[in-house]
Amino acid sequence: MQDLRSHYAKEFARFYVNSFPNMPCKPVPSKLEDLNFTEKTALQQWENGVLYQNMFRKTDALPADVLARHLDGGRYHVGDQEALRNAGFISDANSVEAQIEEGRQQLREKELAAITARNEARDRELQRQMQMSGAEKMAQKPIGFWDPSAVAFRRQHGISDDIGAGL
Repeated sequence: MQDLRSHYAKEFARFYVNSFPNMPCKPVPSKLEDLNFTEKTALQQWENGVLYQNMFRKTDALPADVLARHLDGGRYHVGDQEALRNAGFISDANSVEAQIEEGRQQLREKELAAITARNEARDRELQRQMQMSGAEKMAQKPIGFWDPSAVAFRRQHGISDDIGAGL
């Protein structure tokens, strides 16, 4: 226990000297109320909140399901970050939030890749259509009933122009 207290004293001193360089270093706080608001906020943000979490976390304040996940190696669920933060597990809460944001970023990247692939396929199809030879273009162009080539075809093969309109 003394080694842990010594470690916390060194880490708190390092935090305090770096965060408040013009102030004399305070004693190592034994409870959260020993710190003012500014010191508490700075400690929560210091190196992702690890020192704050190690010094002030309240394991008994965690809901049972979150505690079980914590004891299972920190395999937290989305939504656990609020309970973790309320119990002083600042570093773990920050880690969960970072993982959530990373997942969201991966989803955005996958969506962007799918959109890019669709756009590239569309562009390739347009490029292919623009490069078609004249015969291919004619083959794909719809021909109207009164188009000169349609009339000539009907004449050549002896087909009537009667479209069955009853006239």
